Amino acid sequence: MEIAVDVQSTLGQRTGIGRYTAQLVAALRRVAPEIAIREVSAGREIVMRTDRRLWWQQLELPRRAAGADLLHVPGFDAPARSPCPVVLTVHDLIGAIFPENLPPISRWYWGRWLPFSLRFATAIIADSEATRRDILRLTKVRTPITVVPLGVDPAFSPPPAGRVAAVRARYRLDEPFLLFVGTIEPRKGIDTLVEALALLEGRAQLVLAGKVGWYGERVAERIARHGLAERIRRLDYVADDDLPALYVAAEAFVYPSRYEGFGLPVLEAMACGAAVVTTTAASLPEVAGDAALLVPPDDAVALAGAIARLLADGALRAALAARGRERAASFTWDRTARETLAVYQAVLNRG
Repeated sequence: MEIAVDVQSTLGQRTGIGRYTAQLVAALRRVAPEIAIREVSAGREIVMRTDRRLWWQQLELPRRAAGADLLHVPGFDAPARSPCPVVLTVHDLIGAIFPENLPPISRWYWGRWLPFSLRFATAIIADSEATRRDILRLTKVRTPITVVPLGVDPAFSPPPAGRVAAVRARYRLDEPFLLFVGTIEPRKGIDTLVEALALLEGRAQLVLAGKVGWYGERVAERIARHGLAERIRRLDYVADDDLPALYVAAEAFVYPSRYEGFGLPVLEAMACGAAVVTTTAASLPEVAGDAALLVPPDDAVALAGAIARLLADGALRAALAARGRERAASFTWDRTARETLAVYQAVLNRG
């Protein structure tokens, strides 16, 4: 069996789909060395504007997959014409659910074309039950959908104290702080987090680690409006190597997202032993289970209350950290690879 995998997203600075693809390919080779994995890419990083993305995934990708038994597209749209069956991983349907968060030029692609292109896939993998339900609710596809949860990289584990101290020193994080990791955009609920920070007594610091995304300037305006500029640090993109130390150093990891197809940062934070506060939105309860404090999305008062509980109760932080590490241990990339292989085999068995 030869599986062609689109690895274009792994080139350059990796986003969530790039990390998923790299981890999945490595795990597939570990658990099934007898299967040939052909990594398909343009051989260089390309700017993924809408026109370039369509060129790659609709024209060039299927051409380069010729001769393989199956093509796995680990994100975005399935090609309308392919020389072999296509397995498509759908991480979320953000564009269809939150089109107002997208620049106008991107709304057609993310909000209309992407959901429509699902019907070109032979089989679909969804990261979570919540995403599977969204696909059924928002599209008319009759394609088989299998839920395959993501895994957590073993690198996301508590680092030595010296490593934590070094990372804190590099980023000049001398005071106790709360941590958020992710793209700075409205869907992530950072506006609610800023409102919650304004409600908290004392001088709790907040560190935002992630690139500014769609309409991120609105977050900056809200921070200025509440006079919180001195209590909020923006670190921009943080390399994966530094994230475990930041998770461990934080008093709590706060992830107030309004919607997630999976919510990998929550899993990574739990694996590192961070106490987590997140929301009841979409897939986040599937990932967090009983190992985090859950609050309704968009509820700044509830979010502030949960954060205050953690800051005041060291025993609660320790209990959540222990439960989080135990729960995260069940989410492995080898498990993801085995369940993905089962989807490949089902497709090939159907002919």
